[in-house]
Amino acid sequence: MKKLLIIQHESDVPAGSTLDWASQNNYQVEYWLPAQGGPAPAVKGYDGVVICGGSMDTFEVDKFPWLHTEKAYIRDLIANNVKIFGLCLGSQLIADIMGGKVHIHEPGWEVGFVPVQTTEGETIQAFHWHHCTFELPPGAELIATNSFCKNQAYKLGNNIVATQFHPETTEDWIRECADEVGPEHQGIVQNKSEMLNSLGLQKQLQNWYFKELSKLFNS
Repeated sequence: MKKLLIIQHESDVPAGSTLDWASQNNYQVEYWLPAQGGPAPAVKGYDGVVICGGSMDTFEVDKFPWLHTEKAYIRDLIANNVKIFGLCLGSQLIADIMGGKVHIHEPGWEVGFVPVQTTEGETIQAFHWHHCTFELPPGAELIATNSFCKNQAYKLGNNIVATQFHPETTEDWIRECADEVGPEHQGIVQNKSEMLNSLGLQKQLQNWYFKELSKLFNS
């Protein structure tokens, strides 16, 4: 059985529907929780790695010193040609490591379902929860964008796909997020009722995510 490593930063930002895809595709799932201080797993032990989101930012290494360890591990994964899918913070960590600046998104937060356009001509109703963005690292190919936040997803070589948005979200997770929207979230932000009324969009987003996971890890 193939093995998938999930790097999870916080309990309330889980791997979501990634676990369903892994089960459907006969992957054994293992976790690394770098914030808990455990040693990094072996770099060459996995057929793929998914890096989850989190409320911390890539540049907050003084506040979260374990980010040093995680960045070094991701750098080793990339050097060893391990396939990686980065989600939100995961996409920012990869961009940072590979030379793309991560910074606060000055127009504000992007929260809830906001459409993005792929370079293949598809419009995705993507679920967002971020106030930072990244510049594309050298050699990266932009694969999704919108007018509010340009760099929404990218590919880097044949082994890395990363999204600023959260394609792994589940309906339960969306309900939890709906309860957390507050006045501090200024920008393009769905309120609680708008987010709950958008629950039906989760399935299309999941279908896109599963397709991208299969292209990356099963090809």
